[in-house]
Amino acid sequence: MSVENRLTVEQLAALVPGDPVTIETGADMSRPRQTAGTVVRADGPFISVRVRSPRGAAYVEQFCRRDGSRVGGRGRAELVNAAAHERSNEAYERTRRIDSLFRDWARHRTDVERLRALHEAIGECLESLTETASR
Repeated sequence: MSVENRLTVEQLAALVPGDPVTIETGADMSRPRQTAGTVVRADGPFISVRVRSPRGAAYVEQFCRRDGSRVGGRGRAELVNAAAHERSNEAYERTRRIDSLFRDWARHRTDVERLRALHEAIGECLESLTETASR
């Protein structure tokens, strides 16, 4: 779970019953998992969210209005911004391609074409990062 995709205090305060939310649960050794939920009640210091289990059972979890973290339960979970997660997935895919090209070039360091492909992928990644930063 990362800081850049957490809901802000203002976003948490603006939640009302019926609003869709995304819950991120952090596993110790694997990638975080996201689950969709719906706000059922948002009063006092807690936000109650209805969630469906992988087998379809509905249950309610409580989250702290102050920071969006789950109250009780096993493991850590928090309310997050789903759009930020999509952006991080795009960045992950770009860097994964660069890693793959680098490993390919590292096995054949004298191959100029592989080095060119790596260089182009890095350039494309930098261009997309500067485009998103200028928006």
